[in-house]
Amino acid sequence: MQGRHEPFASRDGSPPGAAPGRALTVLAWGILTALLGILAFVHPRFLLGTLVGDDAGYYVAVARNACLGHGFSFDRVDATNGFNPLMPMLLIPLDRLFAPGLDLIACFRIAALVSWLALAWSLVSARRLAASVLPAFGLSDRATGPAVGAYLFFLAAFVAPKGYYGMDAFLVLALGLAYAAAVARVGTLAPGRWPALRDAALLAGLVLARVDSLPLVVAALMVTSLAARHESHGGRRLVARVALIGAAIAPYAAWNRVVFGEWLPISARLKSSFPDWEPSASLRTVLHSSLNPADVAVVFATLVAAAAWLGFEARRRGQPAPTAGRGARDAMAILALGLGARLSWLLAFSRLDVQGSYFILAPAFLALCTLVAAAHVAAGRWIRAAPFALVLGGTALLAAKLGAALPEVAAIGAGKGDEWALARRIHDRVAPGDVIFGGALGLIGYIADRAWINGDGVANTRAFQDAIHAGDLAGHLARRSVDHVVVTVTPPQEPGGAPIVIRVASHLHGSYDSLVIAPRDILLRERMRRGGGSELWLARWRPAAAGQASPDSPPERHPSR
Repeated sequence: MQGRHEPFASRDGSPPGAAPGRALTVLAWGILTALLGILAFVHPRFLLGTLVGDDAGYYVAVARNACLGHGFSFDRVDATNGFNPLMPMLLIPLDRLFAPGLDLIACFRIAALVSWLALAWSLVSARRLAASVLPAFGLSDRATGPAVGAYLFFLAAFVAPKGYYGMDAFLVLALGLAYAAAVARVGTLAPGRWPALRDAALLAGLVLARVDSLPLVVAALMVTSLAARHESHGGRRLVARVALIGAAIAPYAAWNRVVFGEWLPISARLKSSFPDWEPSASLRTVLHSSLNPADVAVVFATLVAAAAWLGFEARRRGQPAPTAGRGARDAMAILALGLGARLSWLLAFSRLDVQGSYFILAPAFLALCTLVAAAHVAAGRWIRAAPFALVLGGTALLAAKLGAALPEVAAIGAGKGDEWALARRIHDRVAPGDVIFGGALGLIGYIADRAWINGDGVANTRAFQDAIHAGDLAGHLARRSVDHVVVTVTPPQEPGGAPIVIRVASHLHGSYDSLVIAPRDILLRERMRRGGGSELWLARWRPAAAGQASPDSPPERHPSR
């Protein structure tokens, strides 16, 4: 890509795009500031399912339970490896410092604000990345301003309002963009101890934030190894970075292996079918899970963009690159290779569910590709096309988010589907020493503030999956003193008079086991907003009295969770 594209000059001699670029940057930070105010001052009941994803409850509960003396445990019964460790490692000391009483709302706000800080760091890194990449691929200094502003606005409008607060996605976004920005500015093998420590900390942090970030780390090391061949002492610097990354990750991997017999979190095992390759099943999972149409479009558009970028780089690899542009090329190659591998894995091995957080870096890469490509396709007219398209798209997506969230907020305000209140009613019906089983309900489980064994096994261990496979689920739960069961029933229905058989799946083994509850033992029935108006049932569970159905017996009812 040759040439630097100049827009029309302004009358006062200032860069023509400076004012629009600054205005868009201010708007981007305005969106983040508004979100900060909402997270800090609005009651969490209005955020559940609107700004905060359900999986946030697992992280908030693990951190709070650790402070309460239960160890790294969601259910307060067994330790769990069904989580990524970086978020709890941040939340535990912050909860102790800023919420010594471990109040539910205070701990919730701390988790939300940690994610917001990661998002703010992401925006700073995104600006540095775009300011390095765009000029390196032919944009003039005058053209870069509005492009960077549009880029930041798009990220703030599209990514920031997603329901990821309290989860790990914004940590991945922050660490990934910080690493890419550093590479774009100084390259993959900058000399000195600080660059080595910084690179290793960011890449190791990606793995500890989400284990499925490994493809990006592998991509970074592959590109770094190519650069090492042309750098003085490049091999030594590469080995130092690999050693530091390994030293940072090894304690977590060893803990998993020693305590649970697994190198990876059980959640990672449940989400992936590897090595069983079934593209049709994976495609169905991607198309019919938590992704909205915009996220699905991002998956396939990013795959195309990553393949095109890598093809472009392969053609240019033999050509000498200016020193000023080499880091930018490497940064974009790392993102293209890492995201291409991650999304290909997603389409080949996905099971159970797919969420937009699994490829949170994709919109950032895709928008940057759009700006670079448009600059060369549309030449001097690009400034009126690509940034405008990003601003228009970001505005439309933000409006769609608000359009979906505001009716939910109104319903919560009217007392319809208030999951915070629902969880507190569960708390009131269950004694402090009782243990609940069931439901993929992270936030409700956290707010209920009772011992609660996660029903889909994501915040659990392999022993739970093995017990289902062995037909010993009832025994497994009885040994853990479970005396209450929660299910969500879709569509809502009357319990009737017959025993209710609940089929519980082991997504790891592809098998089922069953529990039985008696209709007379149902203590609570509540309508929920999620699942098209599902109904939540809380019931006493009496394993000795009810008699448990065999895994092969047909259920009389099939409440889905």
